[in-house]
Amino acid sequence: MNTSNRFTHLSIWAGLWFAPLIWAVNMQLGQILPYADCRSQLHASAIISFVGAVFTSASGLISWWSPRRVGGGAAAQSNAHFGGIVSALSAGIFTFAMLMQGVAALVLTGCEK
Repeated sequence: MNTSNRFTHLSIWAGLWFAPLIWAVNMQLGQILPYADCRSQLHASAIISFVGAVFTSASGLISWWSPRRVGGGAAAQSNAHFGGIVSALSAGIFTFAMLMQGVAALVLTGCEK
C-alpha cells in the first residue's frame, strides 16, 4: 500500500476517527473552561466548541468527497462509498453535538452553581 492509498483510506474514514477525537477534547475542555469563563467573561468554551464544530464538519466533508478518488473494481468503490457516507454522517452527528455545546456555553456564563 503506497502513500497515496493510505491517504485516501485515512481521508475516507476521517469523519469517523477525527470527529469523535475533537469532540472528546472539547468535552474535556468543557469541564475546565467554565471556571475561566466565569472570571473573564471571554466565552472560551463557546469559541472552542464552534472552532471544533468547523473542524468536525471539515472532516465530514473530506470523508464525503474522498471515495471519488478510489480506483479499482466495483467492490472497492462500493466499500469506499459506504465508508465515506458512514464517516460523513458520523461527523455530522458530532458537529451537531459540538454546536449545541457552543450554544449552551453562550447561554450559560460558567458562574452557575
